[in-house]
Amino acid sequence: MKNSENENEIEKKSASFFVCRIVSIIILAVLFVFPFSMREMNLLQPELTSEILYPFKALFSGSKLLSSFLHLLLYPFKALFSGSKLSSLLLRISWCALYVIPFSAILILITIFLKKRHKKTVYFSLLISVTVYLVSTVASMITFANTARWFRELPPLVYSAFAVALVFHIVLIAYGIIGIKTRNQEHSEYKQLCTEETKKEKELHARAMERIQRDKKRVKGDRDRTRKIKLLEKKEVKSYRERRLRTHVKTKIKIVILLTITIILATFIYTDLRNYRMLVTQTVNNTGGNQAEQVAAIYDFSDGLSAKINAFIEGFKKTNSSSPFPCERADIITTDSTKSVFLETIDASTILPEFNVFSYTTAAGHVYKIPDAEKRITPQQAALYVDRWRNEATRKEPLFDRQNDTLKYIYPVTYTRKEGHKLVGFSVITYRREILSRPYFQAKVFIFTLSAVFLYVSIVITLFLADFIANPIIFLCGSVRKTANILSELLSGTANIDPKSLTFDEKVETKDEIKDLSIEINNIVTIVRGILPYISFHTLQNADRNNSRTRELCFLFTDIRGFTTLCEGRSPTDVINILDRYLGIETKIILANGGDVDKYVGDEMMAFFSGPDKEINACKAAMEIRKAMHEEQENDQKEGTQPISMGIGINSGKVVFGPVGSSTRKDFTSIGDTVNLAARLEGANKEYGSKTIISEAVYEQLQGAFICRELDYITVKGKTEPVRIYEILQSAKDSTEKLYDIKKLFEAGLNAYRKKQWKTAEKYFTECNQKYDDAPSQVFLRRIIHYKISPPEKDWKGVFVMAVK
Repeated sequence: MKNSENENEIEKKSASFFVCRIVSIIILAVLFVFPFSMREMNLLQPELTSEILYPFKALFSGSKLLSSFLHLLLYPFKALFSGSKLSSLLLRISWCALYVIPFSAILILITIFLKKRHKKTVYFSLLISVTVYLVSTVASMITFANTARWFRELPPLVYSAFAVALVFHIVLIAYGIIGIKTRNQEHSEYKQLCTEETKKEKELHARAMERIQRDKKRVKGDRDRTRKIKLLEKKEVKSYRERRLRTHVKTKIKIVILLTITIILATFIYTDLRNYRMLVTQTVNNTGGNQAEQVAAIYDFSDGLSAKINAFIEGFKKTNSSSPFPCERADIITTDSTKSVFLETIDASTILPEFNVFSYTTAAGHVYKIPDAEKRITPQQAALYVDRWRNEATRKEPLFDRQNDTLKYIYPVTYTRKEGHKLVGFSVITYRREILSRPYFQAKVFIFTLSAVFLYVSIVITLFLADFIANPIIFLCGSVRKTANILSELLSGTANIDPKSLTFDEKVETKDEIKDLSIEINNIVTIVRGILPYISFHTLQNADRNNSRTRELCFLFTDIRGFTTLCEGRSPTDVINILDRYLGIETKIILANGGDVDKYVGDEMMAFFSGPDKEINACKAAMEIRKAMHEEQENDQKEGTQPISMGIGINSGKVVFGPVGSSTRKDFTSIGDTVNLAARLEGANKEYGSKTIISEAVYEQLQGAFICRELDYITVKGKTEPVRIYEILQSAKDSTEKLYDIKKLFEAGLNAYRKKQWKTAEKYFTECNQKYDDAPSQVFLRRIIHYKISPPEKDWKGVFVMAVK
């Protein structure tokens, strides 16, 4: 009997094994064959259809994709830093990754015939395949969905395939969570404990009800005692129901986390889209209104001469073709009435003529397609347009044509006369609403999609977190105390955390271990949240030390060049945003290389490094900052904003490190000539046109890790003892022949310069300047010209005295 039951169980498992894999293969085949997206709609030519995208054609969908895929395989690092946009590259990578779907299907098919059942291999291949499919679909939607019509014209098979993939992905995630729970011994013990407690409660309730029923039979006929027993029965039933309906800690955690995330997402979506819509609307209205005003102005400027107006119209058409908001057409509609009407004298009683002459248009070859109603302006319409033009609030606002789904920006066309501005017509700029709303719609799709993905991921993560937190309370309290120790280590300066993320409300009313847990978390979070925004990590590390001490440190100073000029005309908020952007980049690099930020002073930053490799780490951070700033400069140039440059100075030596301030407010900082010299070296970059200057003390500790050239022998302002300074050209591992040649030519010129061999020095500096446009060489060429006229003293040793900081 037992053998037959075992055989039946084995047969069921075997059947389930084959069915699950066959169904999985069918689902993967459907996902690979069905369409998954569609290219963007042509908003200027709505009659054109968009290309439907299929996973099995993704690699060959467009000639650029296959070449990009091969380029990515051959040159992965070069592809990441190429001129193409990163989003386009990621989209192409996701398309190429779709070919993991057939490979997974083949792999699962092979496992059917293997004796060993590779459950993990099958599970992860399915999870990766479906995840790649969902990512590719979402990425394509974000990239190509440029109007609501895109979703309406998307084939139903796309929605069907996406729904299948999403449901299948949810099933896989649920299967994985259940598998983790099954293998978790603590969770199994907790479930067993809950089952036993539930069973025990049922038994106790059953016994209580049996006892109550016996008492009812025993006191039958006694009304008072029967009434008391019935009240006791109701109380027992109510108590049992409350025990069964009590909310578990895991459920509370899920509700709180998901509700918080939902509220944050909703707030983010509302505020972000609202602000972006206002910005886009303002930008579009300014663009459309200015264009209408320009068209009207050219008519007045040319005094109605066709040659000038036609030339402007042709130029307008060329500019419009490359505009981010191309208009459908620009028209000038005038009147054939000889009656003179001046804008200054128009009032409610003024009778305006009909503007019935369709004089000029950018759609010259397609005039027959323009409705007759759009080729003329009635007196009533003209009066409305004049009233809107007179009102500053509505002057640049468009008129919406619901029938044609267009927006029109209208501006009066006038001749300037002694009597005033003679109204002769109107300039009309017509936009398709889809084109103007495209940036906002794409932003809305992007934000909603990312929010949905984030919410989905948050739900999955919350399920994992809730399951772990819902272990027995004692174990949970111990885990939280461990977390508190980890947070204490973070506060000691070993890592950086965001204080804004540390929020907790002490609202627990229970009198059990959960209350203790709540108190522990609240205390930790309150301390960390209160301290972190104001105290740096090195201050926390040394907070228990009241005396100053001498330390060997390496200091790095940075300063944004021309920051005052850059901030002219900007609001304080914009200035803060610029500072946060660049100082954030620098700080991240400093911390990543083992350093710490001492202070920010406007656009300047003071950082320091400790340890045996402090000089190397500081120079490495300087090179990474230069690289990051170069990338930012390229982005600024692409965006048409003013690029910034940065100077860096590095010095190493002994300083006095300790608390400075009053008895009630102290700060840990470093004081000494080492710090002052580092700051002066940063400023010396302005003199030499260099980017990173280091002292001789730093140079001697680099051990060939960087290519450096000796830059000069100077006396900084406020000091009498000269110091030898060097410029970092590049790390040794990234060196090129060009850099070695610059070093060789410059140092040869510098050697001759110090020997007062002006012609020889001039030869080397000139060669270096002509070959590499070297700024320090130009500085020394100017000095040589000066010294030829006014030679230095006989005992001159090549020292240059800095007159400025």
